[in-house]
Amino acid sequence: MKKILQFLSVFLFFFLVISGFAAAHGKKTVSASKKKGWIWQPELVTEAGKGPTQYVRLADNFFVFYDPSTAMTVPYKNTGMTRLEKSKEILLQSNDSLPELNWQAGLYPHWKNVMWLPSAKKGFHPYYPLHNYDRQEFATVLERLPVRSSGPPMLQIALMKLEHLLGLPGRTEVFMFTNGAASRFEGVEEPEPLAQAKMLAKKYDVCFTLISSATNRTAEKLLNNIASVNDCSQVIDFDTVAEHPEHLFGRLYMPADSPFPNVLFAFDKSEIRKEYRNTLDGLGRYLLEHPKDYAVLSGFCDSIGTKHYNIHLSRRRAENARRYLLNNFLGLKKNRLLLYWYGYAKPVASNKTAEGRRLNRRVTIRIRQGK
Repeated sequence: MKKILQFLSVFLFFFLVISGFAAAHGKKTVSASKKKGWIWQPELVTEAGKGPTQYVRLADNFFVFYDPSTAMTVPYKNTGMTRLEKSKEILLQSNDSLPELNWQAGLYPHWKNVMWLPSAKKGFHPYYPLHNYDRQEFATVLERLPVRSSGPPMLQIALMKLEHLLGLPGRTEVFMFTNGAASRFEGVEEPEPLAQAKMLAKKYDVCFTLISSATNRTAEKLLNNIASVNDCSQVIDFDTVAEHPEHLFGRLYMPADSPFPNVLFAFDKSEIRKEYRNTLDGLGRYLLEHPKDYAVLSGFCDSIGTKHYNIHLSRRRAENARRYLLNNFLGLKKNRLLLYWYGYAKPVASNKTAEGRRLNRRVTIRIRQGK
């Protein structure tokens, strides 16, 4: 018996040593978000001068691709600025409204002013190389962004670069300023932008937000096709983010608290139920009384059904909430109702019970203040 106890003691000692060694050397563990039955809890962050504020972090990483091409140096409306100068201003204002929620972030040009080959994994110059997001540091880099053109638009190069930046844990949001053009070097084998985007979407957990400056139908079609490679990507018109810069990074987070309760839905339904019309009526009145504010409507589902089906269902729920508001509050403009949809991600209750699933079939309402 004594020998058995000694053997067990030695075995336990070596087991603990080996376990500690593996943990110290980056042994992978299952994140809380992957555990079955896991319920999301908001991160607590404190914004300077604003006190503690809770936020839902909706992505883990983000990249911005800035397009300093000749196509962006055209005048932008009657602002006295070029479209490129306006892009820089949008980024600065968007960054100013972004809380610090421990993202990994990077800022890159579409291409370096030399030929970039697929085999040259680091053959481009980052403005903000991938590391922890720091709002002030990011702002300092944004201030230094060039506003003079440095070459032709090369959407395919930006997407090729992206392949060497992905593979990070969690979801990655990619914000890409583009007019939908791809300039190609004769004799250099490069994938078409759409084919590259499809490959990335299949291989990685990545969502594209394309800030479009397209000037023709061919470019518009290409960008819409890229945004269709998965269910979380989208095209935003350049004018939209110029008018509301805070929209740009809106997909990255949302406040955890709201003065408006969630709008709940019946199983597998997207119609607005009668008992939740008062909530939307209150939101409509609020927006008319506060013309500088806007609402973020985010659709969610329970866990029954496929991921693909639930993404579309959660989108219909958000769209129907917006449709109700526009139909019943005629002075309300569409661009003051920003939509996102997440399928069965971010549950607020357990999907193992009927009551939990009922609470997860929802549209959340968040108010953001415009600049």
